[in-house]
Amino acid sequence: MNRMVIAIVAMACLVNAACVSKPPKKQFQRLAGEFVSPVHITKPVDQQSAVIGITLKSAAWVPNTEDRLYLVKVENDRDLYEGTKLIPTSIVSPPPGAGGGGTVYVQNVPPGRYAAVAFSTSEKGFGKVREATLFLLPKSVVTQSDTTVVPGGIHFMGEYEVGASTMVLQENAADEVQAHYFEAFWGKPLAQVIADLQVLGTPAYFAVHTVNVKRGSRDAEAGARFHATAKRDLEPSWAPVIERSRGSAK
Repeated sequence: MNRMVIAIVAMACLVNAACVSKPPKKQFQRLAGEFVSPVHITKPVDQQSAVIGITLKSAAWVPNTEDRLYLVKVENDRDLYEGTKLIPTSIVSPPPGAGGGGTVYVQNVPPGRYAAVAFSTSEKGFGKVREATLFLLPKSVVTQSDTTVVPGGIHFMGEYEVGASTMVLQENAADEVQAHYFEAFWGKPLAQVIADLQVLGTPAYFAVHTVNVKRGSRDAEAGARFHATAKRDLEPSWAPVIERSRGSAK
């Protein structure tokens, strides 16, 4: 009997310890959309205003979801793969029949260096809570999307077709860059989260996944598609910026 009581108390302590040690989800939820209002399309604030954009095709982006992409601010070379300053883009709402995906922008972005690290989907759950799922992009996309923004321009990070996703808790699901950005979003190292959850058993579903990318391009044809899409999507006052960038790309 005493052994049974001791076992129950021990299990309760483990459960409580896991709950206590689990970081608050506020950072992830805030960045992934639950606490972030949509970033509305805006006008240039002055002649130095710049835009950065990226096109992403993913089956995870479907009608009736609110989706966004996340950039990292790169202030030194180390920040490309180990950065901490994360910036959410405007929300993408794929139209019916779009097949998933879209082009997203950060407008009036300060000059500097940026790269794409993750995207999320968000659907309305119970009450006002939005159920968000985060997808971590692989190192290859972080590398390829690395872009330097200069004043008064529109900058293209590339177009990427996303492949299969894997729950981040699975063995070898994340490369070293995905593991770092998991920690940046979640507030706790991936290995520690996995260890904590093993006390209770690995869940059948976890709200963070890694993805692979089938192909990516930043060639002239992809750039032309991006400029045409930006001219359609953005406020007309961005047109001179787009035309200048389009002309310099030829």
